[in-house]
Amino acid sequence: MNCGNRTRWGRAGLAAAIAGLLAAGCTNLFVPKHKVLVDSIAAPGLVLNASGTSYRLVAKKSVVSSTQAQVGVIKACVDAALASKGMFEPPPHAAPDLFIEVAYGVDTTPRVDAGARETFLHLSARTNPTKAIDRGSGPEVWDVRVAVLGVAGRMETAMPLLSAVAADYMGTDTKLEMRIEIPQNSPNVSAVRTTAIKTLEASAPRAAGEGGPDAAAAAKAAVKPVMTK
Repeated sequence: MNCGNRTRWGRAGLAAAIAGLLAAGCTNLFVPKHKVLVDSIAAPGLVLNASGTSYRLVAKKSVVSSTQAQVGVIKACVDAALASKGMFEPPPHAAPDLFIEVAYGVDTTPRVDAGARETFLHLSARTNPTKAIDRGSGPEVWDVRVAVLGVAGRMETAMPLLSAVAADYMGTDTKLEMRIEIPQNSPNVSAVRTTAIKTLEASAPRAAGEGGPDAAAAAKAAVKPVMTK
């Protein structure tokens, strides 16, 4: 038996296996991931065609009013995620196709370890058969709740991630809460964050020579990449 040849073949086989893994996109095995909880439900028989659908966001006051957060940042992230699916917000005096109720928050149970606390986003959509401007009275057509555990820092940092995942699962039925993994370098999440930053920059311009923080810097600071414990 030629042990030298055996060793060479072993190394060559290992190299080929590694090359195969890389070619197949298995580099994701080594990319840190966020563990996201998803629970969604949809009306029976719903066939979601998000592209071209108009919507208006409505805050769920019972949850939102008790949570300290930068509402503009959260709205910018949700808008960006929905826009990535072809949805749009109509002018203020136009009736939307859907009203989407938004709730968000952080589990503040005292005995829960910080690394196990949920930061969540909850979207619930209703139709608008009466063509109302401010609030829909139609039936609920889909509902999705997403959460990530152990966010280090402000809850707003999780919103690009949560908004992107919520948009992917709207109109689906997971049956039960499921856990998925999202790479920290996910292009979908990065796109939502970038669009949200641009929206915040545009909504808070600073005149040349005017004092105060630069709009671009303020927007990027508000939508920092999320870090989990």
